[in-house]
Formats: sequence, structure tokens, C-alpha cells
Amino acid sequence: MDGLILIAPVSSRSRLDRIASIVPTVVVGRHGHSARYDTVVDDDTAGAALVVNHLADLGHKRIAHVEHFETDPDRLAEMPNAIRAQGYRQAMRARGLADEIDVVSTAYTQEGGYLGAKELLARPRLPTAIFAGADIAAMGVLHALAEAGLSVPGDISVAGYDNTTFAALGLISLTSVDQAGRQTGSNAARLLLDRIANPQTPAVQIKLSPTLIARGTTAPPR
Repeated sequence: MDGLILIAPVSSRSRLDRIASIVPTVVVGRHGHSARYDTVVDDDTAGAALVVNHLADLGHKRIAHVEHFETDPDRLAEMPNAIRAQGYRQAMRARGLADEIDVVSTAYTQEGGYLGAKELLARPRLPTAIFAGADIAAMGVLHALAEAGLSVPGDISVAGYDNTTFAALGLISLTSVDQAGRQTGSNAARLLLDRIANPQTPAVQIKLSPTLIARGTTAPPR
């Protein structure tokens, strides 16, 4: 094996360092720095702010967030889900909406989004918008809202993250954050080839800027 590209690995920092000491390694999607491996990350803080600002500019204040539950200290500091949740809170405060911060912790799965939305719908005061930290979770949110007889975006706006292929499908038309996947992949490959050729090169981190793709699931609140 000449080298490894690891996509958002959940392994501990120490284990990643051990792996990188054996084989040239590039880690994609984790925000931590290491002297042993290179990293390529999306600016998840900025991406979360794009969603919050988009919704706030539309007039939303009660913007809730569905995050992926996490307890491990390393992953809380480095994983995209944790950084997006932090970015949501930070952006809400920046828009003067600190009192409206509302986070439910489930999982970045369709079921996790569904359960998160069900929890939000049980609130005495419903959100007017839900920001799911991943598109797959947003799909579960959409399912729960449809099941409750609520329209999107008429009753509640929904936004996701990742700009997955199904987000652009006409029947879904999900507002989402694009992470520049092609740039991520090309940078990871280039860094790995450089590290294979020059193993002692100082480790670097490349941080890419996301963009918001506004579609049909977000609109001004009623």
C-alpha cells in the first residue's frame, strides 16, 4: 500500500497518528491538525453560517438545528457534525437570535432526522425553519413534516448540508450547502502524491469555502 486517504474517520487522534507513521496518509473532513498527516476540510463553520444567514434573511427567527450526537472529546473538536453545530450556534448569536437557539441531537441518518423533527414538532412553540446538519437527515425531517400534515416551505422551511445528488431532484429540491467535492478530492489526491514523494514534508491543512444552493424547501415564514 502506497498511501491512504481517509474520509472523516472516527478513529482517535492517536490512532490516526500511528497509521500515518506507517503509511503516507491524508485525512478528509476532520478539522484537527497533525504533524504526521495532511488534511482537507470544508469550512463547516462558514457553511452553517450560510444556512442560518439565508434563513434569517428570509425572515426566520425560530431556526432549529438537527445535529449528530457526539460525546468523544476528539470528535467534538474535529468532526464536521460538531463544527456545524458550533457554527449554527455562533451564527444564531451573530444574528441576535441567541434566545432562539434550539438543537436536537440524534444522528446523521434518515431516521435521525425523522426523530429530530418529531422532537421539534412536540415543542409548544414550533420552529419556522429546520437546519439539518446533513442532507440524509434532512430527508427524515421532510418525512416527519409530511406525516404531520405540514407543508415545506409553507409551514416550515428545511435546509440540509452536503448538496448530495438527491437534493437537486425536482420532487425534493432541497436547499443545501455544497462542499466543493471535486476540489476536496483533487486536493486530497495531490497532497497524498506529494507526501508519498516527500514523506518528511511538513503537514498542511487545506480549508475549502462552501457555497449555499438555495432551492425550493426554503422561503419566508408565514
